[in-house]
Amino acid sequence: MKLLHALILIAAFLCIVWGPSVMVARRLRRRGDDSAMRALRFVLPAQLIVVLSLAVGAELLEASNPAALLVAVVAATSALGAGMLMLVAAWARLRRH
Repeated sequence: MKLLHALILIAAFLCIVWGPSVMVARRLRRRGDDSAMRALRFVLPAQLIVVLSLAVGAELLEASNPAALLVAVVAATSALGAGMLMLVAAWARLRRH
């Protein structure tokens, strides 16, 4: 039962971190721009590395409220990943014209 609970929490964590980036890439792909979808293979692992390293850093620094810090890091990393994909798509559009 604990393993199932852990798997559900990991799936929810990944959906929160990667969800906005994947949605932006899919929306851009529907508009005919595949550059964000190609960049997704770099953005998703980078997001995971950033979140995990900042979470470990907060734990090592013995933050006063690590749970709130983790929520803020996850939200910021998720938004920054989606923003980076939009920048990649804009850059690809500029290069084509």
